[in-house]
Amino acid sequence: MSPSARPCWQALRRCSSRLRPVFTAWPFSCTASAPTSVKSSDGRSVPIPGPFDPFLNPHPMNNLRRVAVIDCGTNTFNLRIVDVGSAAGWIPVFGQRVPVKLGQGGVAKGIITADRMARGLDALASMKEAIRNYRVEEVHVMATSAMRGAKNGQDFVAETKELTGFDIQVISGHHEARLIQEGIALNFPEGVQETCLTMDIGGGSVEFIVWNAEGIQWAQSFDTGVARLHMLMNLGDPIGAEGVAKMQPYFDDVMAPLSAAMDALKPRHLVGASGSFDTIADLMGTRTRRERPDHAQTPEAHPVTDAVPMEAWSDVFTQLTTQDAHHRAAMPGMDPARVDLMPYSAALIQWVLSHGCIQKMCRAPYALREGVLSRVERGLPLLPSLG
Repeated sequence: MSPSARPCWQALRRCSSRLRPVFTAWPFSCTASAPTSVKSSDGRSVPIPGPFDPFLNPHPMNNLRRVAVIDCGTNTFNLRIVDVGSAAGWIPVFGQRVPVKLGQGGVAKGIITADRMARGLDALASMKEAIRNYRVEEVHVMATSAMRGAKNGQDFVAETKELTGFDIQVISGHHEARLIQEGIALNFPEGVQETCLTMDIGGGSVEFIVWNAEGIQWAQSFDTGVARLHMLMNLGDPIGAEGVAKMQPYFDDVMAPLSAAMDALKPRHLVGASGSFDTIADLMGTRTRRERPDHAQTPEAHPVTDAVPMEAWSDVFTQLTTQDAHHRAAMPGMDPARVDLMPYSAALIQWVLSHGCIQKMCRAPYALREGVLSRVERGLPLLPSLG
């Protein structure tokens, strides 16, 4: 281990006890006494599908493949394990979400701090146990804005390889946008009749894709993620109308290409993806489906989108930007991990709506992970063409 990595590793050992794995790991065994279930973080007994033998194929009698995708985001690391290959849909196996806040304290400076690096490594170590215990056949680990923008991002990649054996693929903003869109397309089984604007709000960046029935018309990633804004803007709490107004010129400048694309292509439908829009749908009470890692061993059709009523948005926007953290945390449906960042998400969405062409909004259940899974299932190269 390199000398520069030792402080991170030491920090990992100090903080490892504070991050509870979703379930307890154990050494593999091929004996008759091997466990058939694990304990989840809430104490439930979760069955392990199939005979517990790491040398057996989980699907010896069919064409299913067990695939895991980890999305190493700036705020959250997300793992999803599914069985792909069924004509009836994917079979959910397991999901895990860890709010690592990788960009905290460093995203605006272009570094990953030692404590955040340790937190991220600890999360990946926990996910490795899940992947091992579920006998996953294929693993893809993707990293986005915080990693590609950090001077020490490759240190994290190297530490991850040493600790877990995972090869992290740090993808560009352009590839990220297209993978997100490939996932979201699965939530529109009948296609679309109008021009849409996909918006995926991350901690370090925000991806925008303008698309219609003919495919992607324009796509770009901007370094205006909510964790980055939180550090750059140095606003009070609540941010209030003054804070929202302070961000407008910054948005106008940095995201000028988006303004031009919206003026030219006139998208009518805003499709929101990932955590911020999940939380907004929860706040409005319109989120109908979540991931179903219930080990039922039955395929399910890809979920469709949830409405985000335009008439309800104004009230939610006002609450998110004028209430302090204590009152935001008390809002029914609020994700505790997003209390500090939701005002910035609200300001970003409001800026997009201010262009005047958007007539309706929805929340898409899928994003980058599902885009990767879709390409794996279809036997395509992991990264889509940028042509």
